[in-house]
Amino acid sequence: MADAYTEWYAALGQEGVGGGNPAELDGEINSQTAIVVDSLGSYYSLIQSVERDTYWSCSLVRNGTFPCSPGVATVGVTTRTLEVYRVQSLRCPRLSIKAFVKSLCDIQVVPFKPYLQVQFSITFDLYLDVLSRIHRRVQAALGRDSPNWRLANACPCCLYHVEGEPSMRYQMLGTWDGNNSLKRLARNESTENVDGGDVPAPGKSKEFEDTRVAGGDYYLTREEVDAWSKESIKAAFGDQVAVDGEENPCEERWKNLSEEVTAKMWGVYEETGVFLALCRHSFVLLIADMVRSGELSKYPLAVLDRLLEVIGKDIAMGYDVGCGFGTTVSRSPLGEKAKELGFTSLVGAFHGHAHGRLCQLCHLATYKPDIGIEHLEQCEPWFSETNELASSTRHMSVFHRRQAIARYCYHHDNFEVYSRLSKFLVDNYKQALEIQQTRHALAKTMNDMGIPSTNTFRQWLTDEQAYLSSLKKEPLEETLQMEYFKKLVKLDDSEYLSNATREWIQYTPDNISQAFTNADQTRRLETQRRHAIENRDDLKKEVHVLEMQLGIKTRWIPGSAEWERTKQLVSTAKFQRALDKLEGLIVARLFELTKLNMSRTGYKLRKHIAQALKTRSQAICTAVTSYNDAASELGRPQLTWEEVLDYTFLSDFELLRDARRDISQ
Repeated sequence: MADAYTEWYAALGQEGVGGGNPAELDGEINSQTAIVVDSLGSYYSLIQSVERDTYWSCSLVRNGTFPCSPGVATVGVTTRTLEVYRVQSLRCPRLSIKAFVKSLCDIQVVPFKPYLQVQFSITFDLYLDVLSRIHRRVQAALGRDSPNWRLANACPCCLYHVEGEPSMRYQMLGTWDGNNSLKRLARNESTENVDGGDVPAPGKSKEFEDTRVAGGDYYLTREEVDAWSKESIKAAFGDQVAVDGEENPCEERWKNLSEEVTAKMWGVYEETGVFLALCRHSFVLLIADMVRSGELSKYPLAVLDRLLEVIGKDIAMGYDVGCGFGTTVSRSPLGEKAKELGFTSLVGAFHGHAHGRLCQLCHLATYKPDIGIEHLEQCEPWFSETNELASSTRHMSVFHRRQAIARYCYHHDNFEVYSRLSKFLVDNYKQALEIQQTRHALAKTMNDMGIPSTNTFRQWLTDEQAYLSSLKKEPLEETLQMEYFKKLVKLDDSEYLSNATREWIQYTPDNISQAFTNADQTRRLETQRRHAIENRDDLKKEVHVLEMQLGIKTRWIPGSAEWERTKQLVSTAKFQRALDKLEGLIVARLFELTKLNMSRTGYKLRKHIAQALKTRSQAICTAVTSYNDAASELGRPQLTWEEVLDYTFLSDFELLRDARRDISQ
């Protein structure tokens, strides 16, 4: 059929698919009548066949019609109708086969029947398969059929190099991220929930086994991805490597696909989303299905492994948790290879507000040299566009879902990104020129402020990074002093021992009979006394150890200078912890809070959003209360709910903190 389609298409000439008239056939010709469905009508057509047509379906294709069933088909759909739906479904991904078939029925004034949708679906499958075969033939003829040719040539701007072209620090800039819009429902048998809980166990699949493989060279296979799971890495390398890096507080702020959320999907969805990698010009590099899991480390690790293999050195990728992923890579089996090839993990510019200041200085694209004006946030627009595709792929089979996503990627790269590429480059060039035009104003401002050169700005960032690094942990001496103070307070509280030892039970001739019934009370007092003595002795030993470490000769007592100073340190630590918790909760809803302060957001809408946030943000209210309690102990101003809503930058929270030393100079 691919040969027949090629001959038919070649004979169309300048009319193209719109003409749709079959070419003149040579040799012995046979004919047979079939029902042909076209865009504007259905009719009986005399299908001509030649001797070289092995199957009747080939004769239909040679006449510009694709059959609806194998064997001697009596119904077919015109090629131009199939092409119309193919192109329309790419431009409007939410357009389903059912909706298109219903529109054909409306045009032809016939009632819709479910079997018409099935017939069209079979025909469209066949049409796409023929186009895929022809595409592979063309790629082979052009010498582009090697396994990784598309990835190695995905973006002309990033991957095409001119002889003698000076090398840059990064050969390719890109971004990757996971998204759960393109989920697919699993057709499993009903099962009981795990241990009677809320998470259903995935039952046996009821889907028909389809051995076809879709996705082409856009997709990583499940086997390639699973090779980078924790279990596979431990089985291959033991405990000498680890997929997870050190604990990173930034990751907790961006666990949009955490296991707590996705665990409830396991009994409903087979694929819980996709993990996507794009270059900075928005060309698709690779895609991996997230299968019954959240955004695990194995997905970016599998993508990185392929990128390092094909593209090679000096790759920088932006990621919402790029700080933590960089540590993960260094501790994984890819660590040495990634370091040797100069891989850099960064944080995209728009995600920077959810990261700590020290993390921003180390990983944020805005502060990294040789990144320029790139924000490394191309995934979000791509996901926004593919939301249109999600409704039609939700109930598809594994093959058809991957086929639809791969078709969208190919169309998006060749008809959207390429067409916008020149404008993208020109806009970046104009933006760079606008920045250059501010150099005179910058020079004047620097002169007025006594700044000798632009190198000073970089030095400021270095100094700030060094300063914040020194504050990652409280000084050891302060930590020991606060621990010593807490032990003294506990030791002082243990004085209730004296009450237990001084408590007497007096009996008179009137109540002497109770002496035998109150034996339990006596034993309880003796047990309390013994426990109190043991606790007091343990506390004394701990106090002695801390006094030796701190070199304290005279024990602190309430009211002494050391006692009051350390008491203030302990209270401040409580305040800082309350502030940290409040900050973390605010970041989780920072996008919504930003909308409150966005331009063109009216007063009524601001109040509406604020009220909605307050209703479902009891955790923030509780955190504000805890903060105010800690602030009142220090005599600091308290926060109101309205003030918290105005905090749209983490710097607002940083201003609430007191540094241990004055750095204003």
